[in-house]
Amino acid sequence: MRPLILTLAAALMLTHGAGAARAQSVTAPAALTTPDVDDTVLIYVDYVTGLDNLITTIPGPQFRNNITAFAKFNPLFRVPTIVLGEENDYYGTFLPEITANVTHGVHRFNRTGVSGYTPAVAAWLAATGRRTVVIGGISIDNCTLQTVLDLRRAGYTVYVISDVSGSNSALAESDALATMRSAGAVTGGWLTILTSLGRDFADPDYGRGMMGIIQAHWPASTTGTVNDTTPDGHGMQLPRG
Repeated sequence: MRPLILTLAAALMLTHGAGAARAQSVTAPAALTTPDVDDTVLIYVDYVTGLDNLITTIPGPQFRNNITAFAKFNPLFRVPTIVLGEENDYYGTFLPEITANVTHGVHRFNRTGVSGYTPAVAAWLAATGRRTVVIGGISIDNCTLQTVLDLRRAGYTVYVISDVSGSNSALAESDALATMRSAGAVTGGWLTILTSLGRDFADPDYGRGMMGIIQAHWPASTTGTVNDTTPDGHGMQLPRG
């Protein structure tokens, strides 16, 4: 009788272990996923001159440097792209960093609400067949936050670029990022998201483009522009910015 009981107990443990493994794979943290360029859409939220001066949680030159790096994702990855915002007497014009770089497959949408996930945007996103969104916006705690939450409600995998956004309150910025993460979005700096998308510096499609963005904008995101011409360690010379 005792061997039978032990056998049954072992079988139950194995069954429980397999079930737990399946549950763990289903509920794996979003941060453990890797974005696929072929499944990705870019969204730029309200990068207009009338809102730029309201951001105080990140120094202006660093902010604009980071926005430029993010803007260069568009010509590098050449994925469907949404630009949210409008130009008028109140909002001003789109930042030159956006208009100069975000040029591939761009679709602009106006709105009257805070969230950029309007019925028109929802229909356009659904038509792309893509389920991953990489998003950044000028205001982390207002329009960007509400757009991210609506995207998560709609079932999209969302990567939020945190250092291309800001607020006029450090507390509000921190709360917004925490809210996004609790809703299942992944947050990270532009460098983190760039290399998550491009993955490999030897990639024939994205490797050199990634290196170019990094050389031009990563040093300036922390210490200011430097002239680094050393090899990158992958057998390729870093291109000059």
